[in-house]
Amino acid sequence: MGETVKTFCRNCSALCSMEIDVEEGRMVRARPDGTASPYGAYLCPKGLAAIDFHNGAENRLLQSLKKQPDGAFAPIDAEAALDEIGARLKAVYEEHGPRAIAVYHGTGAYRCVLGNLMERAWVAALDTPNFFSSMTVDQSAKWVTMARMGVMASGRHNFRDADCALLAGGNPLVTHQGAPFAVAEVGAPARAFAAAKERGCKIIIVDPRRTETARFADLFIQPLPGHDAELFGAIAHVMLREGWYKRDFVERFCIQLDELRAALAPFTPELAAARAQVPIEQIELAARWLGEAERPLAGSGTGPSMSTHSNTADHMIEVVNVLAGGYRKAGDRIRNPGVLKVKDAYEMAVSPTRSFEHEPKCVSEDTGLLVGEFPTALIPGEIAADSPDRIRALICFGGDPLMAVGDPTVARAGFEKLDLLVSLDSRINATGELADYVIATSQPFERHEISVPGDGSYPEPFVQYTAPVVAKPEGVIDDWEFFWGVSARMGVPLTFKYWNYGLRFQDIPEGIELSLTEKPDPEDLCRYLAKDSLVPFDEIKANPSGVRAEVPPRVVQPGPAGATGRLALCPPDVAAELATIAAEPAEAGYGYRLTCRRILHALNGAFRGSKEVRRRFPVNYAHMNPEDMAAEGLADGDTIEIASEFGAIRTLAKGEDRLRRGVISMTHMFGPLLGSGDPVADGGANVGQLTSLKHHVEPINFMPRFSAVPVNVKKVNQLHMA
Repeated sequence: MGETVKTFCRNCSALCSMEIDVEEGRMVRARPDGTASPYGAYLCPKGLAAIDFHNGAENRLLQSLKKQPDGAFAPIDAEAALDEIGARLKAVYEEHGPRAIAVYHGTGAYRCVLGNLMERAWVAALDTPNFFSSMTVDQSAKWVTMARMGVMASGRHNFRDADCALLAGGNPLVTHQGAPFAVAEVGAPARAFAAAKERGCKIIIVDPRRTETARFADLFIQPLPGHDAELFGAIAHVMLREGWYKRDFVERFCIQLDELRAALAPFTPELAAARAQVPIEQIELAARWLGEAERPLAGSGTGPSMSTHSNTADHMIEVVNVLAGGYRKAGDRIRNPGVLKVKDAYEMAVSPTRSFEHEPKCVSEDTGLLVGEFPTALIPGEIAADSPDRIRALICFGGDPLMAVGDPTVARAGFEKLDLLVSLDSRINATGELADYVIATSQPFERHEISVPGDGSYPEPFVQYTAPVVAKPEGVIDDWEFFWGVSARMGVPLTFKYWNYGLRFQDIPEGIELSLTEKPDPEDLCRYLAKDSLVPFDEIKANPSGVRAEVPPRVVQPGPAGATGRLALCPPDVAAELATIAAEPAEAGYGYRLTCRRILHALNGAFRGSKEVRRRFPVNYAHMNPEDMAAEGLADGDTIEIASEFGAIRTLAKGEDRLRRGVISMTHMFGPLLGSGDPVADGGANVGQLTSLKHHVEPINFMPRFSAVPVNVKKVNQLHMA
């Protein structure tokens, strides 16, 4: 007999409610569940493909593996693997201290609540600062901006309240990613944009590609990639020149306005228009719309954060939001204060911490923590550093850092110096191929979960809990079991806590001290996470479609009397970066700029092996404007070589009139770490081969240039086997 089980998707931060049909212990089909979801009945193709993914579309591991002396993998029982890993970690810890151990937290780990919190507990118990994640792969410039500018504690205007919204370098109709930085709702994003248009919100989209989201734009600006700093510097320049900014807000909450005016003096609309190749009128219109709006909102996706001068670009995007007054005020409605943890908001500025200037710092470069994490691009250097505090053991949880950091030859050389590399994943990726152990972990629908990641980001108060839809295979363990099991073998006591960004785990006062001999019950852990919930856990559990919580109206509170926090609009290092950008010559010798793109059917490195992705994307095509292809003598399907200053890859060309001329658009995390030269046989090409971990990297976060990479293109005569 079959049954239908209520649960929710865990591919991205939308956490869409869904129903799954199960027959004889096997999931057979999925569909959206609109019973209580704040998005209504909605599920994107990745959610629908979760069945294929779960049932083995990407060569799912059903047992853990251990690297043998000859380099081959052999099966190993999970408990035996934990015994060996725990012993090796204990020896490293005792001989070299806590800094010898590091973790990498990948995209697949973010919606694994129990694994995430147990990982955090383990890192805190070891007292190692070596926490890295995919956040510092594609958007650490936003964290640099927070550290250098500060933040408004009231938060940005909710997209449902905005009357003018600007989104740069993001495509939420494809990514389903939004708050806190981008302008979107994560679930059913097209419905949210349509509703915004209906209520009269003016929408500005800035992207070198006319994205799926751009169909909602009232103003579409299509710049040459790599010039976001100049473009947004010019928008801010016009806002200041014309007085189109919120003077009262800036005087009350900001410093360094005069320094900003001086630094932006060269960033005229004429300069930005010439460099970004956009009309001056569009720059001035964007400035006017934002300046005149009552509830404006300006933000970006990962595009600017992965591009040229990304730290400065993201700083200038936030400067535009500041000048527009894009934050909630005292008395403004808080649409979702949270259910599991209700949070108040205050109209006050929190001064910049410049945390990267303080200890602890990396051993390979003079930089410190951003929101409690070190920059992921420095992992190879932190491993290879000539320092007693270098990383010797790395645990990779739900991600593929070797593939993600770029410059694979340099990255691999660093990773090969590890004494111990462990990959926790449901499949073998590039990092796993190099690992000493690959621990086969459960898939989302085989574990207990509660909607902690969505608690404050749902558009309305909502909470959902799910028990496993199906049992996990016998040889598989949950990610949280790994961290608990290793901790028990190391004799390191763990305290399980409710953690979220902005909190230092060690400073959270409450928690459960876990036994090192009796494995915790995952439902009990979820119950603990709901101990302060407005909806009791038993009620949440009894409503598997989720609960639309009745929350008394809440508004932003005035800041405390005497609050002295201020946003730093133009600190000296930002002013110096702007001066450098204003004076720099164009990069010559390259005909194109390669920019990153997202696709609807995959999420970073996940789902590439699903049937629909392989049908649509047998390779990650090099999308080009058809006029550029004609000029190069190229036709769809031709093999081309794309060369940067640092490397070359081969892939297939594909025309796309959504792209402006001079741009090539490709997806990251495709193909093998190092290609064979045959993209069809490889199943794609790794654009990381076009990047460098030593040159054209950002200060502070050492972010490589993944987008707006100067490249040349040539046709390759090559035959492919079917």
